[in-house]
Amino acid sequence: MNSFEEIFALMKSNLEITDVARKTWIDPIKPLGLKNNTAFLYVKAHFVKQILIENYTHILKKHLQDILGFEIDVVFQSDEDGIECPNTLRLEPIPELQDDPVVFEKLTTSEKGSNYKHTFDTFIEGESNKLAYAACKTIAQGQKNYNPLYIYGDPGLGKTHLLSAIRNELSKNNPELNVMLCSSENFVNEFISSISAKTTVEFKNKYRNADVLLLDDVQFFSKKEESQQELFNTFNELHSNNKQIVFTSDRAPKEIMGIEQRLRSRFEWGLLADISTPEFETRLAIVERKAKLIGLTIQPNIMEYMADKLKTNIRQLEGAIIKMNALSIVGKISPTIAMAQGVVKEILEESVPAPVTVERVINEVASIYGLTAEEIRSKKRNANISTARQISIYVVHKITGLSYIEIGKQFGGRDHSTVVYAVNKVKDTIKENKEYRNTVDDLIKNIGNL
Repeated sequence: MNSFEEIFALMKSNLEITDVARKTWIDPIKPLGLKNNTAFLYVKAHFVKQILIENYTHILKKHLQDILGFEIDVVFQSDEDGIECPNTLRLEPIPELQDDPVVFEKLTTSEKGSNYKHTFDTFIEGESNKLAYAACKTIAQGQKNYNPLYIYGDPGLGKTHLLSAIRNELSKNNPELNVMLCSSENFVNEFISSISAKTTVEFKNKYRNADVLLLDDVQFFSKKEESQQELFNTFNELHSNNKQIVFTSDRAPKEIMGIEQRLRSRFEWGLLADISTPEFETRLAIVERKAKLIGLTIQPNIMEYMADKLKTNIRQLEGAIIKMNALSIVGKISPTIAMAQGVVKEILEESVPAPVTVERVINEVASIYGLTAEEIRSKKRNANISTARQISIYVVHKITGLSYIEIGKQFGGRDHSTVVYAVNKVKDTIKENKEYRNTVDDLIKNIGNL
């Protein structure tokens, strides 16, 4: 792997984004080359370039840095910049790696241990995940005391790891079992494709013949009525035949808006097990385990510093160790506290959400209420549009930090008092109407994850 084209292809394969985002924004990118610490990327359309700069620069930088082991700047170029089709350009090899085969070999070898197999042996148990861990171990032993099992918690805390551990354990001990692990997004996409291709019978047979169904991120079914119907029927078929089902989600069933009550009740039939933020001892054990797996020798005080600073996400801890390892190999130095401070600072800065634009909020609210962004900004006053407009103003006020005057300008030139009225109206309605409050809360959470 000594060309920038190969590096960029590897980086793309590691991106954790939706298929729609990948096809719309990432796939059109062509790697031009790498000069010093700057990656030059090409897209044909200027508007695509602007969206990439605003929303994806930090993601691409992070993943390229994780692979290369040194800081990278990203520069996007388009046809308006006078760049020719990149297919005719020569992709430059990476001198830092090509000139030092020993460094390249060490990086390649250590990378094999960075994505260790998701088993129970590599899962660190602690107070924050004890119930979920014990329940998954029981299921992996073939017992069906918890059916279904519903595991919920914030991203990056080990839910997918536990699903994979169940699959690996069952497949090892009972290879004849039909164990299916899939994301809810894949389930929905396969279902939609089966309708288009008129292969719904094959789709139903695939999932309803599973001995164990492990379904990740079921919050993805929100507002997808036909897919919810199919999942409901699949659940009933499997459960009536005493087949094991495990769900994961980033929130409890009652907190997922846009899910039919009958499906929500199925989620709640068995055991609900939450995974919370790991305590210090668990975080420290994760750092120690990850460092050992990739062969990195790191002093206890440095590991304690990292475990103390990176508190909310296991992936951050593991990513920090991978980055420390790469820096140590490329720099040919042992990990230092200064190095750890730099890595932690970078990760914490990158974990801050990208600025939420007013347009993004309005478009999200418009899609929920079946409106257009133009209607929300318009002077129309029917009940549906007014409600959507007030919620849009409230959400913008809540998560962007814009002044009332600036918010008014963004909503068709409305004055300060109109914005204040909308914000107060939503606040009052939230206190009185639980369903309305859940809709607003869910909207804020979804926009924050976009």
